[in-house]
Amino acid sequence: MDLELMRHRGPDARGSWQSRDGVCWLGHTRLSIVDLSEAGAQPMSSATGQRHIVFNGEIYNHLELRSRLEGYPWRGASDTETILAAYDRWGLGMLSRLKGMFAFAIYDCETQSLVAARDRFGMKPLYFCRQGGELLIASEVRLLRSACPGPIDKEGVADYLRHGAAREERLLWSNLRCVPPGQWLRVERNGEQSQGTYWPSIPPRRLPAGDPAACVRQLLEYSVEDHLQADVRVASFLSGGVDSSIITALAARKMGGPLRTFSVAFRQGGLDESDIAAEVARRYRTEHTRLELEEADVLGLVELAVSQLDLPSVDALNTFIIAHSVASNGIKVALSGLGSDELFGGYSIFRETRALRQISRIPERLRSVLSWLGSKGRRLADLPPNASAAAIARWRRRFVTDAELKGLGLPCAPSSPNAPMPLPGEDSFADTSASELTGYMRDMLLRDSDQMSMAVSLELRLPFLDHELVEFVLGLPAREKERRGRIKPLLIDACKDLIPRGVYERPKMGFGLPMREWMMGPLVGLVNQGLNASSELGLLPAAGRAEMTRAFRCGRLHWTRVWSWVVLGLYFVRQGGAQSASAVEREAELLRQVS
Repeated sequence: MDLELMRHRGPDARGSWQSRDGVCWLGHTRLSIVDLSEAGAQPMSSATGQRHIVFNGEIYNHLELRSRLEGYPWRGASDTETILAAYDRWGLGMLSRLKGMFAFAIYDCETQSLVAARDRFGMKPLYFCRQGGELLIASEVRLLRSACPGPIDKEGVADYLRHGAAREERLLWSNLRCVPPGQWLRVERNGEQSQGTYWPSIPPRRLPAGDPAACVRQLLEYSVEDHLQADVRVASFLSGGVDSSIITALAARKMGGPLRTFSVAFRQGGLDESDIAAEVARRYRTEHTRLELEEADVLGLVELAVSQLDLPSVDALNTFIIAHSVASNGIKVALSGLGSDELFGGYSIFRETRALRQISRIPERLRSVLSWLGSKGRRLADLPPNASAAAIARWRRRFVTDAELKGLGLPCAPSSPNAPMPLPGEDSFADTSASELTGYMRDMLLRDSDQMSMAVSLELRLPFLDHELVEFVLGLPAREKERRGRIKPLLIDACKDLIPRGVYERPKMGFGLPMREWMMGPLVGLVNQGLNASSELGLLPAAGRAEMTRAFRCGRLHWTRVWSWVVLGLYFVRQGGAQSASAVEREAELLRQVS
């Protein structure tokens, strides 16, 4: 594999290792965060020289694990070495002991076998494919595409259009797979392959009983403290919303020195929350930077973001713009509030589920009448019959109906259920939460966070996704997490002393962009280029394109529906063949120019 294709993920160093018999090759590009010395370089060998690892991510409890691994001849202070030592001691049993975000592969020279594993939520990606008799594993699809060419999978395209992102259960090429979150993959010398699950555990581990808000606060404090471990400065995204304000407050109180915080402002249509962010920053005396972006800057970043996608997504732009702006200020690690909405019920679907389940019980023939009421009516007519809360949540995240896909000549294979999650004391709130965590968050938000932050060599850390916190909150009854008229009441009760009242009593805003206006104006050339590419690939019929364009210009179609086709077409053009090193150089130069 060409490590140059991965330089953005690790610009500080690179290395490779090959077994003496040529059976295994490992390559790595390094973003130095823990143990900046050569002792932290990868690929790394165990003390015996029998096991070798490449690792992407962070193990937040690695110092605690080291205290349990007495007698190991440590050579450095990296969490990579801790994984190797833990594997030497406990084998695959060490996976349940790890706290963090990770994807790694370990080759054992004694058994001539390779083990690869991934964190519980899929914060770090791990893709694989088979080419001839070889198994190839990588952190990004672009590496595998250069070695495992294959035709476009139209079922994967249809699934992408349904959800606005390529789901892990069905990627855009039939020969590509993911190691699922919470699982390991083992490959023997003879090619025999096995997989296993280490999380969720059955039965799920329960935490001690107590006041739920107090327990949430304690678990969140522990998590933030863990996520601050690094040998470089850790910053925090501070949008001014509840989640980023809580993370910032806890981090600032745990830091030995001032915390660096960043807010991004785009003054267009009231999308600026930086005044609230500044109030939080003043309270905790952070080194705060307000990054105000001009329209021309953001437009350039939109085009650059599309070029950096490892897998297409309709919702990656904001993440790239914020990550790029922060990384341009010399930051390598930043905390994010991602995961809170899925866990504590921050989305409208948590409040809509009851009514939607009632509608789903209306006979389909009667519901079909709703199609005459416009796009919202067609959506309601498409509700799955007698749907569970999880099925409602999956339906709510769909961008297009099966009828619309059929109209475009695309296959409509049924959507597969999301991966299982621990659901002690299962109820509709937990069901919805689990569906959001394993669907929308995993397939879109987590992938976008990884691919868009690593495109600019920035590591995003997500304290709300500490697995002990997630297990505890999922295990609580719905009455602790939902109260009429309040959003995320449990989280607010746990942390309201940390943040100004104005943070949690105002409507949620978020960082938005005037995409509709731009797509009809300065981005129209990019839009046409992407739609042309989708048409030329035989994915978007001329009639379908014409109708979609008319509906968009008349305001009857949301911009994301058109943008999903634009991104898809541009992505396939870029992925048409192996990306050359010269193309990587051109993109790197573009990044430098925009910076």
